[in-house]
Amino acid sequence: MKLKKNKVYSALYLSDIHYLIDKKVKSHNHKELFKLLDFFIEKQIRFRKIFLVGDIIENWYFKGHKKLKKLKGVKRFNKFFDRIDKISWNNKGKFYIIGNHDSTSFTMNLPGKIEEYLLKRRYKIVERFESKSIIVVHGHQGQYNRFNWVLAILVVRLLSQLSRLIPGLFKRAEKFYNKHLNHEDHRSAEYRLKYYQRLSETVDQNNRVLISGHTHQFLCIPELKIMNTGNWVSDKTFIVQQKKNFFGFRMMSKKLFEDVFEMVNYH
Repeated sequence: MKLKKNKVYSALYLSDIHYLIDKKVKSHNHKELFKLLDFFIEKQIRFRKIFLVGDIIENWYFKGHKKLKKLKGVKRFNKFFDRIDKISWNNKGKFYIIGNHDSTSFTMNLPGKIEEYLLKRRYKIVERFESKSIIVVHGHQGQYNRFNWVLAILVVRLLSQLSRLIPGLFKRAEKFYNKHLNHEDHRSAEYRLKYYQRLSETVDQNNRVLISGHTHQFLCIPELKIMNTGNWVSDKTFIVQQKKNFFGFRMMSKKLFEDVFEMVNYH
């Protein structure tokens, strides 16, 4: 599918941006993200619903919410969310799905400053979005229960403090977390299938289309009615919905998009 100008699509799904992470210690492609949003604005492409599917603001190792205390930080928040508002068909269809990197709260709540900021912009802040035909979650629900979430947060808070004191430690801290807590072995087909089956059961997918992020894997499993939005930090991927059809895109340049997968007539 080709993205058409002056078009209003049903929904946009975008996740794992990790906005406000320090580029000195990790690449993030945020400039390219602004180019994508500017392309939508320029071509007058809008969306009836916009789903930010978790891990949008980096709050684990770099405290994005603390930047809201300063004018420069507010401007950086506005730089992103002003663009999102411009491609939204109306203020009733903006959903902020809480991801694990959005929060270091034991209750999985957003930091107060970020929650206040988003509510003023009329976002619906939820752990999941559900309708008769679709369920949208970040996806960490297939990995964490309440107990190991608390354990993970304790470790992350420690690593976060160390990373703020010694920024160069971030990569080692992230590698330690991924290996021992995040279990980044979703690459095998067998593990991936088990992971998404577990996620499906945890969130009560039933016969609905399930859209998630979290694993940073851009994929479509039609037989399970499951899609993953991938991530922005390395792959620059997103999903566009038009009625019953879903299209997975990878941004190659400002005006060039690779149509990676399609799931049509699913509801």
